[in-house]
Amino acid sequence: MLLIGAFFAVLLATRKDVPIFLIEHGIYKIHRLMGLRISSFILSLTDVLALQLFAVVVGAFILATFRKTVSAEIFFFAFWLSTLSFESFRLIHLFLAIGGSSDSVLAIVDKLYMGMKFIGYMSIFISGLYAAGMRNERQFSIMIACIGISIALASILPMNTGIWIQNLMFQVGYSNLIEGFSLAIILITIANYLIAVRVRGDKAYYYITLGIAAVAMGAHFASGDGSPLLSLLSITVMGLGSVLYIYKLHSFYLWQ
Repeated sequence: MLLIGAFFAVLLATRKDVPIFLIEHGIYKIHRLMGLRISSFILSLTDVLALQLFAVVVGAFILATFRKTVSAEIFFFAFWLSTLSFESFRLIHLFLAIGGSSDSVLAIVDKLYMGMKFIGYMSIFISGLYAAGMRNERQFSIMIACIGISIALASILPMNTGIWIQNLMFQVGYSNLIEGFSLAIILITIANYLIAVRVRGDKAYYYITLGIAAVAMGAHFASGDGSPLLSLLSITVMGLGSVLYIYKLHSFYLWQ
């Protein structure tokens, strides 16, 4: 997916009609950061590739760290991490739109993107439940159920094909509700990890909670393409949070 994202990023970056298309749809802006002028289009390309690269690097870090250690939390965290790879759908959506694809086709891409978002949020939610003491050895069955629920939610989600938003996608119906749902899932996940401090009887989960909070909140804001400063801070926080989360979780399970 990183290679696909890079491929479409190159295709879009070499087209001169992209800024004009974005201006016509009211989502082209010029941001300033440390004296630099950065277009919203370049910011979106950078955010997509940065999130995908983050998924690859942190995924490799998990593989190297947990090679001989089992953790249900890290299993679902890794599943959430993999959903970041599908940020490339944002670039595919823009490329198809410029190529003249119908709104129906574009809406399908949007629904696929939102479906992966839902799977990601549900994955970190389940990881929090395991941290808080849930015991169920059927992780793959739970994940399949999460995928099924996410597909169902995404399929019925309306798309406002007349309005584009800053992340190069159509505006989602009930956008405020979806935003509230996403933040609620993140907050509940954080709460579950805090509960784990008492359940597990180990203060290491304070650091693990801080790590998961940094990663989840950072990814949430980085995918919105709000501003270069916000994206830079989000990616930095995500990187630090993921190292803290993986290192402390591995240390905890190493002695179990």
